[in-house]
Formats: sequence, C-alpha cells, structure tokens
Amino acid sequence: MQFMVSILFFSGLLGSLGHCLGMCGPLVLMVGAQFSGIAWTSVLPRYLLYHSARIVVYSLLGLLVGTFGLLIGMGARLTHIAGIISLIIGTGIILLGLRYLGWLPLGNLEGSSDLISHIMSKALQRGGLWGLASLGALNGLLPCGLVYSALLAAASTGSPVKAALAMAAFGAGTLPALLILGMGAGMLSVRARQVMSRAAGLLIMLVGVQLILRGAAGIGWVSHWKLGGVMIF
Repeated sequence: MQFMVSILFFSGLLGSLGHCLGMCGPLVLMVGAQFSGIAWTSVLPRYLLYHSARIVVYSLLGLLVGTFGLLIGMGARLTHIAGIISLIIGTGIILLGLRYLGWLPLGNLEGSSDLISHIMSKALQRGGLWGLASLGALNGLLPCGLVYSALLAAASTGSPVKAALAMAAFGAGTLPALLILGMGAGMLSVRARQVMSRAAGLLIMLVGVQLILRGAAGIGWVSHWKLGGVMIF
C-alpha cells in the first residue's frame, strides 16, 4: 500500500508539472481571473476549496474502483483468478501509460465532454463558494489518461478505503503546481513540461509492471519479493 500511495503521489506531482499545467491550467487561470485585485490571504482559502473539491472527487472515484477491486477479489491472497486479473490490470495501466506518452494510438482518451464543459461554464458564471466548489468537483471528472491510469492502479488495492486514500494521494500530488499556477508563477517551458509528463507516465507504468509481477507471482510463474517489510510483488 505504501508503494502504491508513494507512486501515485509522485505521479500526480510530476504529471501536474507537465500535463496538468497544459490541460487544467487554462481552467485554473480562469478561476484566478475572478480573484483579480483581491489580497492573496483571501484568495488562498478559495483556491484550496476549489482543489479540495477536485481531490474529493478523485477519492470518491477511488472508493468506487476500490469497491470493484474488492468484489473481484484483488485484496485477498492472490488466487490464480485474482493473479490473472492483476496481470490484466497491470497490462491495462501500461497500455494507458503508453497512450498517455503518445507512444500508442488508442483513440482520443481525453476529449472534452460537452456536457461537463457546459456545466462547468454555468458553475463559473455562478461564482461564489458553491460555484467554486462545483467547478473544482467537475474538474475532477474531466477525461484524463493519467487519472484513468491512477484509477486502475487504485482498483488493484482491492479495498475501497485504500483506493480512496491512493487517489487522495494522487490528487494531493497535483496540488502544488496548480496552486503555484494560480499565483501566476507556474509557467514552465514547453520542453520542461514534456519531460515532466513523460516522467509521470513512466512512473505510473511502474505500477503496471508491479501488478504484472504480482499477478505472475500469484499464479506461480515467479516468486514473491519483499523489500524489508514491504511486499513489492
């Protein structure tokens, strides 16, 4: 579990420095435009409300996929069936990671939903704390390959609570860069953002490799491996 939480946190951190600044950055800047001329001490709680709502949505999605993982037995001692499922999920994460990096054509996984965009526009117009929280929550529902990969990884915990915590860690990792962007100081060069995005994609694929090895160990193809007291696979 510690491995999963750490990987998802750093994946969120690196992904936010690269991918999220480009995808969510314009939305964050639009939110920031509402706070023009307001003292930063008053603005910070509003930004935290916005991003807290987004992270709560990630956690709720984690709760959902963790429940699915529990139902299919991912959290139990790996049987042959659970081992096969772990192999499938691990392979799915790697495929999504390759698509996220642009190395595998799997169609448009991040096309903007017209419905979500329309509702977000209404929430932006509404303003106020409720509108801000609604906008943050909707931000958490935007199609994103990195979020999809994180959700697959969270599902492998086989526990709704652990999956929710893993997704909360992922969301927390995205927080620093987007907060800095809101302050107007988060503009990285295109090259730097590309490097960060690739690092995040490779890091999330590491979870896929771990799950494939975990599944292979459950089936009996390889031996389980512990690092100290931590089960790696």
